[in-house]
Amino acid sequence: MSINGNLQTMSLAELLQWLANGRQTGTLSITDGKEEKRVFFQDGEIVSSSSSDPKGFIGQFLISKGVITEEILAQAIAVQDEQGGLLGEILVEGGAVEQEMLDQMLKLKTEENIFELFAWEEGTFEFLDGELPQRGLVSMSIYITGLVMEGMRRLDHAAAIKALIPSPQCVPVSVAPLIDEDEMDPGWLGVLEAVDDDRSIEDICLHTHSSEAFVSQVLYQRITEGKIKVVRPRMVAAESIESQRVASGGNMAPAAGTEALLAEANEHLKKGAYEPATRHLTAAASLDPHNRELALVVKELESEVMAGIKEDGIVFDAVPVLETSLDELRNVSFSPEEGFILSRINGSSDIGSIMKISPLSELDSQLVFWKLARDGHIKLES
Repeated sequence: MSINGNLQTMSLAELLQWLANGRQTGTLSITDGKEEKRVFFQDGEIVSSSSSDPKGFIGQFLISKGVITEEILAQAIAVQDEQGGLLGEILVEGGAVEQEMLDQMLKLKTEENIFELFAWEEGTFEFLDGELPQRGLVSMSIYITGLVMEGMRRLDHAAAIKALIPSPQCVPVSVAPLIDEDEMDPGWLGVLEAVDDDRSIEDICLHTHSSEAFVSQVLYQRITEGKIKVVRPRMVAAESIESQRVASGGNMAPAAGTEALLAEANEHLKKGAYEPATRHLTAAASLDPHNRELALVVKELESEVMAGIKEDGIVFDAVPVLETSLDELRNVSFSPEEGFILSRINGSSDIGSIMKISPLSELDSQLVFWKLARDGHIKLES
């Protein structure tokens, strides 16, 4: 039976229990307007999940847990592009991951996807009866009641984490050694090694390909042990804020409807102002996340944004090269996304190769390259 609604009228816990008890088969789609997560059920059992956030993709997830490296992921994606097939199968066949480890990570990824949903304050859902992907589904022996109980526990724990880590712009600063000799889980180790007293939590998330929830969980433990102190969010200069406001064509009215937002996006697109165009499209989609007609319009306009960026030279086989010295770059304030892309530019990897290992969406990655080229920080070689 297909149903739809919102998480305020039917909680996630109730929804999961209903699907399990009714031995339902199909796809549960939940969106908060910015991200969509899907949970796949077969006879009431969870058999897989997916997320529109690239950090939820299996390749990114394996990097975040220290199972593979960016280089291994890039090699596997190259094989996938040439031969097709599931990324996990390619990694196993290539000897990068044992099948048992892959199965364990797939189950963990599914659980983490669902745990993150418990923190969503708003969201709409739709259950598509009988609709399932054709491949990649395995029985995971996930006990729904236990999953719900752990999700609720994490939700309570999130309040304690929020009290110590109020913003992803906060910078963790080490005041004692962070890594014990007996450490540790590779994923935790990667996060702690990324603490350099300069990176914000956002930066660490991108650097390690990890979710904010996972990074915050790791840092929270060291904070409570007295080994990390949290520095307030980095302050953005007033003139920077004003320049962003002007670039976006003024303040975006909170009550603006989808038609008005789409019209504004079109105007920015005509002017080649791709950043504000994208922001308006994202805002429009978030107002009515399950409107499929709107989603098609937004997707079409996003395709026009990407086409415009491509016309400006941001093509997959172009090789980005730094035009600004490292000393000069240190004096420039970059977003975490820009910092991630800059750190992967080596003068030999092309844009397509960097994008394939990036935890950013394709559009977000292209926008970053476009901005860096526009501002003269990189040049593109063929």
